[in-house]
Amino acid sequence: MSIDEKTPVETPKVTIDAVREWLIQTTRLFAKFAIILLIVGSGLILSFALHLPLYVSYSLVLLIAAVLFIMLIMVSIKNIVYLYLKTSVWGQIVLYLLVGLLSARAYLWAIGEVNRIFLVDPSNLALTTSVLTGIFFFKYAIMALLGSYLIAIGLYFYIKQIDKSAINNRQPLGKKVLSGIAFVFITSISLVAAGNVSRYSDVLIQAFALKIDFYSHYTCTGEDFQNIEGVLFLSASDVLVAKEIESMKWAFKKVKCET
Repeated sequence: MSIDEKTPVETPKVTIDAVREWLIQTTRLFAKFAIILLIVGSGLILSFALHLPLYVSYSLVLLIAAVLFIMLIMVSIKNIVYLYLKTSVWGQIVLYLLVGLLSARAYLWAIGEVNRIFLVDPSNLALTTSVLTGIFFFKYAIMALLGSYLIAIGLYFYIKQIDKSAINNRQPLGKKVLSGIAFVFITSISLVAAGNVSRYSDVLIQAFALKIDFYSHYTCTGEDFQNIEGVLFLSASDVLVAKEIESMKWAFKKVKCET
């Protein structure tokens, strides 16, 4: 064989054994993570109910995010749907389009939330907008992962239907698949519900923005700048001031900066 000759690359074939094995492994992982998420999620709800300090809620939210991130990585490494799509040109196009659509949707949601909460141009809170975009993209990545699990189940039964010999000498997935589907729906509902708890998410977003986008040092003077939490410079003379009116509740007001 000459140096210029290339060995043809064989496209991996998705077999019923490969799909079945991935479904079993993924279902076992889902079951383990479900227990962890249930415990941490219960703690988060309890922290809201008991009005615990914000850092407790922050810590639990970060812990939930870390658990979901680890699950996303572990399940994605050998995702049977991803491996199947990337073997063809059209499959890669689908993947690129999916990432692009999720990124655009995440960014539009983030700027909408910033504008709704602070009533200013989201470009003034660049860090907060970027973080919210990442959070929303991460949420949809989890949803896509759960969706790929359901697609793999459909793919399994499709291959099994066209390959009758695949039924022999194999025990049905049975309860494993049912428990996996239950986890997918419970997690999906939880993610959707978490996104709709606006009175809690708004508080977390406001508190986070105060830490990363607002300034505690300023030269502006006047009644509007007494006992405030921070300022956000919008232009040469306009600023947004944040004043805590009660525990974990802030009022934002656009005023003129006079020195």
